[in-house]
Amino acid sequence: MRKFFIAAALAVIAVFVSNKSADAAFQISLQEDGGAIVNVASGVDFKTGGISFSGTFGDFDVSILGSTSRNNALKSNLLSSVTEIFNNDTAAHTLTVYVTETNYSLPAGTPLRVESGLGGTVNDGTLVLNGIFQAYASNGNGAFDLSDFTNGSQNATLSGTTYDTGSKVGIFNRTSTNSPYSLTSVATFNMSGGGSVNYSDHVNVTYTAPAPAGLVLALAGMPVFGLGAYIRRRRAVRA
Repeated sequence: MRKFFIAAALAVIAVFVSNKSADAAFQISLQEDGGAIVNVASGVDFKTGGISFSGTFGDFDVSILGSTSRNNALKSNLLSSVTEIFNNDTAAHTLTVYVTETNYSLPAGTPLRVESGLGGTVNDGTLVLNGIFQAYASNGNGAFDLSDFTNGSQNATLSGTTYDTGSKVGIFNRTSTNSPYSLTSVATFNMSGGGSVNYSDHVNVTYTAPAPAGLVLALAGMPVFGLGAYIRRRRAVRA
């Protein structure tokens, strides 16, 4: 009987550990050609040193794909990069990189300013630049939640071997000033056979306090005051 309880306890612990790993808040997942999305790295919230993956995924060799996240009073972020993505096949394939982090609480306030972008180099072959990157935020605080807010699809431009989306800014209306939220980035690499690229991307979140209501009213009233002064001057001239 004692052996039975020990075995049962070990089974429960194993299931708990497995579920904790599966439900990790900070995750990197990969997808090839619209197929299954597979988790390749995970960690606790805002893990020191970040999380990373290196290995073969389908037709791709992925070298040092990593991500870090920060929950900060002035600027929170979700950052990712890879040393190389190489398409091993002779045919074109698409590798999509999903990175997500939950339980952001900062900066305090709402709305939040979300700024995002991606850049890198094409070392061999060709890369489709349209729709290469997109950033998301979610009041639902769900991992890989793409249903709430987005900065919209970002296209890159090529200069020599360097490509860059530039920055895109959106306003994320948070549920409340301290409610938790999640960030997710999606980078899509449609590459020719034998193609090789690297990249770095970012999602930065800041809070910019709106102008005080009194100042807004004063600025709105300035044209009226100016018109009144003009009318008084005209009357004085006529007199």
